[in-house]
Amino acid sequence: MIELIQRIGERLQLSAYVNEAAITHGIVTPLLQELGWDTADPRQVVPEFANARGRVDFALIGLGQKPAIFVEVKQVGRAIDGDRQLFEYAFHQGVPLCVLTDGREWSFYLPGGQGSYDDRRVYRLQLDDRSPEECGRILSRYLLRASVLDQSAFENARRDHQAIAGKREALAILPRAWAELVAEGHELLIETLVDKAEALSGYAPSGADALAYLYTLTGTGARETRRVSSTATTSIAEPQPAPTTAVPGADRAVTYTIFGEERQAPHASAALIDVLRSITRRDISRLPDLSAAVRTQKRAHIARSPQEIAPGRPDLARAAEIAPGWLVGLNIANRTKMMIIREACKVYEISVPSDLNITLPNA
Repeated sequence: MIELIQRIGERLQLSAYVNEAAITHGIVTPLLQELGWDTADPRQVVPEFANARGRVDFALIGLGQKPAIFVEVKQVGRAIDGDRQLFEYAFHQGVPLCVLTDGREWSFYLPGGQGSYDDRRVYRLQLDDRSPEECGRILSRYLLRASVLDQSAFENARRDHQAIAGKREALAILPRAWAELVAEGHELLIETLVDKAEALSGYAPSGADALAYLYTLTGTGARETRRVSSTATTSIAEPQPAPTTAVPGADRAVTYTIFGEERQAPHASAALIDVLRSITRRDISRLPDLSAAVRTQKRAHIARSPQEIAPGRPDLARAAEIAPGWLVGLNIANRTKMMIIREACKVYEISVPSDLNITLPNA
């Protein structure tokens, strides 16, 4: 099939396929044959398949001698023209997968899905824009006859469509997620920006100035924040009608009580370090148990080296020593810092809130 796709690609570049008949006989039929379909056997492939609503160019026959896939062929450059017609045929016939192609572009759809036609597209393949090997793999994933007969082609399509729908939803929510992070004055976001600015310039901006800058990126800073001068140290107003309310996280100091002593740290990371040092010095031998308790699939929050904390990117660990030979990674959200503190209390049998009373911003 690789050689066939190479030849088709070369001919597409030369605009050799001048009409639908040329595409059908020069591209679609040869590819179906390579994919295991006997195009001369009407028990496998039915050209000009007729139903109550019209005709479709090809019906690929699956189990029970029922149509499993509809293939509609259009002239080059007209691949998007047949969506509605093809979907109506497939939906009313109960066909689980349909393909719309102009020879160059191949679109695979789940006709029974929800949303617009574009929402129901599983994959769009450009034959002359991908390597022949990749084209062959994708065509086989959805159209290989053996996969159609054992239903794996449809499972592949449903799985791929679900992944695409999830990705589309995640991308759509990113602006809202960013706006909410800024509106909350997210501790890790502010700390990371302040640290990077200090590393580049040698001077650390205030948390308020960092938050004011982040607001400008939402496109609503003029409406949601008070003006802050370049030397300001006052808090930024929260994006609410009351202009005097401070945004959580703009004032990063953390006040807490540990073993009967009230302490204050300049920010959540410093509080985490102090709390862990105070707790673990009681019994360093329990640190391996604490390390195991806070470990996740992707990282070890407490470990012997930055490489263990952030595998592959130790520069992102921002690790600090909490006991001789033991580090904690600080490039984490405040809720994760609180999780580490809670697990430390369990491992070291610290009573909360009598022995330790602490709350981190936005945790």
